[in-house]
Amino acid sequence: MLLDVVIAACAAFAALGVMLICFKALRAKPPRWLGPAVAAVAVVAVTATLRYQWAGRMEAMLPKEMVVVERLATRSPFEPWSYVKPVVTTLVLADKGTARTNSAHADLVLINVLIVRRADDTLVTRHLVDCAGRREAVFPADAPFTSDGLPEDLVWAADTPPELITTACTVRPSAGIGSSSRDESHMHKIKAVI
Repeated sequence: MLLDVVIAACAAFAALGVMLICFKALRAKPPRWLGPAVAAVAVVAVTATLRYQWAGRMEAMLPKEMVVVERLATRSPFEPWSYVKPVVTTLVLADKGTARTNSAHADLVLINVLIVRRADDTLVTRHLVDCAGRREAVFPADAPFTSDGLPEDLVWAADTPPELITTACTVRPSAGIGSSSRDESHMHKIKAVI
């Protein structure tokens, strides 16, 4: 965010410099209102460009284990151009490296989902993906378990991003492969569900 402010300020000064050079070449004096207007237009233009480029820059920096499963765009009256082309401000990522399965529930995959927001903290949640049912649910941290080792009261999402299902169900790793000690203890805790 600070970098965006610095870039916008530099753009404003650069635009003012170009304006002054042009007027000097013409041997004319610019009106007093033109300087602030040029600076404001430069700041708005650069800020809009940076906001549109944010998602692409983030995706380019992602490790190969991270897959973008959804891009959430917004419109705002403070950015009228966003009604023509919405600005992507949130990326939903699936971390293939965290995918876990268990032979007792072969159609289920446990996978970390990250919600990356522009100028905000990243949220990490665990999701249970049902490959046979083409659905997913947020995996509750301290949920009680049923007799078959699955969490009780799972709330299956009605609008699961298809790419999340595809990513989770394509990985299908063996149980415990590549898991950290923290993941292993969590897996043990959930009765080897996934």
